[in-house]
Parts: sequence; structure tokens; C-alpha cells
Amino acid sequence: MFNFLKRYDVHLCSAVSGRLLNNGEPLVGIKVKRQLEYADNKTRIDTTRTDKQGAFTMPAVNIRSNTPGRLFAEPKTLQSIGFFYKKKFYPLWLTYLSMIEPCPAFDKKLSQLNADIKDAAVFFSFENINAPNRSSAASSICRWDSDFKIHHFEDDDGNKIK
Repeated sequence: MFNFLKRYDVHLCSAVSGRLLNNGEPLVGIKVKRQLEYADNKTRIDTTRTDKQGAFTMPAVNIRSNTPGRLFAEPKTLQSIGFFYKKKFYPLWLTYLSMIEPCPAFDKKLSQLNADIKDAAVFFSFENINAPNRSSAASSICRWDSDFKIHHFEDDDGNKIK
């Protein structure tokens, strides 16, 4: 039964950490922006800057919302994390989280947003522990050593490169 007045704990994004490089050299003082768009039609934005090693962190984002109790609501969150360097946007993470609880597969990827701007953006899939029959997918310039299957490369506008 739907409870329209009940407020639910909703997980919008896991804690984020990573490192930004330019051909192996740290990108210092770069502003990293996270934008979260939840089904409640509110956009949440936070930023941080890289340190002397190019490293950055952001805390997890959780809210209280009655949206999951609404009839026909699709409680999902658009997660967008990226930065500009020399007027060019670099996507670190672009995907949808289709649940209101933390997802271990997302937690793992978001704790390792290590990127070098020499790498092209890719659309990739990774295992979804919560739904083993359905993989998750995202776009990023980051690279991971495991659980990272590239489907195609993307141009600066996010279009598939053939």
C-alpha cells in the first residue's frame, strides 16, 4: 500500500573520491561539480576542489522524501559528476541510480573516480550486485581495473563514436 505522507530515507549518491591527472601530472585546484536530480524535481549541487596531488572527495548525499510513496513515482536519481579544464567538460560519472538504497556496485566505482584527461569518455557497463541479471551502465573518462566493460567511446557532446 502506498503511504503518501510517509517520509522515506533516500540515498542519492555514495561518497565520492578520486584523482585527476593530465598525462600523469596532478590537476591542482580543479573544481569538481556533482549534480543530483531526483524524482522530487529538486536539483542538488555541490562542489569541491582537487588538492596538490589532484585528489578530491565528496560526502554521501541522503535525503528524506515522500516521493517513494507516491503512486506512479519512479524514484531514480540522475547522477552527474565532472569538471571543466581549459573550457572543456570532462565527465567523471554520468548515470541513473534506480533505487533509494545504497548500491554496492555504485559505491565501489564512486570511491575510485581516478581519471586522466588524455582518456576519452566511454559508455561502459558494470555488474549490479542488487540485480545480477541486469548490469548497470555509466559514462566516464575514468578507468577501472575490473568490472568495466567498454561498449563505445563518446565525443565531447556525449555522442557515440563509431
